[in-house]
Amino acid sequence: MLGDHDGLPKPLVDAACRAGSLVRAQAFDVTFDRLSAFGGGALVLRGNNGIPPLQAFWRALASVLSDSPLKPYVPNSIEPHVTLLRDKARVPKVDERSIEPIGWRVREFVLIHSFLRQDRYQVCGRWQLGGKDDALAAM
Repeated sequence: MLGDHDGLPKPLVDAACRAGSLVRAQAFDVTFDRLSAFGGGALVLRGNNGIPPLQAFWRALASVLSDSPLKPYVPNSIEPHVTLLRDKARVPKVDERSIEPIGWRVREFVLIHSFLRQDRYQVCGRWQLGGKDDALAAM
């Protein structure tokens, strides 16, 4: 979401971490019940109803980001999904279809550095979401 960069720009990561620490949101449930293909060779899970709790979390995060140096990186909307496979050569053309629902409780969010053209990731920041089950999230 913060663009493609050669290396890890420390000022950008620092700004994102400051913004992440300002987000106030409750833990929430998500459910994905559709399987489809994204352009560019990705097989993904989606929610039939747009996953309103995730959209609400995005609005809270985007509000904080919009008041930061990261404003140019904030898209107007998001397409909630989980990428299962990203491979232009092997992802088949799949018509969207219903699947048995897959869901979980979201208790935290993270800032992840995805290394360009590598299968490598680094967690740069992690924040707990509020809620009545915070003790479980910290375990």
